[in-house]
Amino acid sequence: MSIYDLIQRTQTILKKYEKYDAPIKTKSNKSDDPFMEEYQEVEAELEKVLEAATDVACEQNRALIASKNAEIRRAKNVLLTEAVTALEKKVKKGKGISKQIIADRQDKIKDLIERIYAVPDGMSMSTNRRPGRTYVKGKKGEAVYINGDLDSHPANQDGYYAHTEATQKLEKEWEEAKKKQDEKLDEIGNAVDDLADMARNYGSELDRQAPIIDDIEQQMDKVTKSLKTNNAKLKGMVSKMRSSRNFCVDIILITVLLAIGAYIYAMFM
Repeated sequence: MSIYDLIQRTQTILKKYEKYDAPIKTKSNKSDDPFMEEYQEVEAELEKVLEAATDVACEQNRALIASKNAEIRRAKNVLLTEAVTALEKKVKKGKGISKQIIADRQDKIKDLIERIYAVPDGMSMSTNRRPGRTYVKGKKGEAVYINGDLDSHPANQDGYYAHTEATQKLEKEWEEAKKKQDEKLDEIGNAVDDLADMARNYGSELDRQAPIIDDIEQQMDKVTKSLKTNNAKLKGMVSKMRSSRNFCVDIILITVLLAIGAYIYAMFM
């Protein structure tokens, strides 16, 4: 870790706990200086970005590192465009503004820009610095200098949005996971297609077997009716046989009784 990183982390810790200092807390109250209010807000956002960068330095997961570095780059881009532009618009606003105060404010803006660029974001170009702006809003008769070198902005340089080793590894892992998932989905799709084909085959076979089943049912109905008719005939025949048998038995019994009666009568005569 370099001395510059140590200074940045020290400033981050001091800013984090300065709210517990009563005098400093009273200074943060709303004042008649819109520039300082805006400047303090931008500094607060910058401290959040620095804290995020500190967390990334302690992170071990490469995927999380790549994701957090991307968020840090987006935050830096917002600070360098919207926040710095808002500050520049308020350089001359406030009461009792002198040339010295304006110069001090411009120096603060330059220093703030340098600090924003100094925040590590996982890019090899993060150590580059944008040259200080020579943009001065002067009064009538004063020279106005505009730095039109847009190529100095890292966002406009080749490679700013290029893949890092971590993002390349994350993309490779994502592609492999996507490929495996697609293979599994293809297998599931093929299995579903096979099941659908089997279901269609079963349906076709059932349709072919339906006439045979209907014919079997008709034959069973005929057999059932025939059995019922035969059963009725057998029942009638059995009933007739029972009647004939009972009649014969009755005659035999009567004959036996008459014979016994005649025998007894003959004995006593």
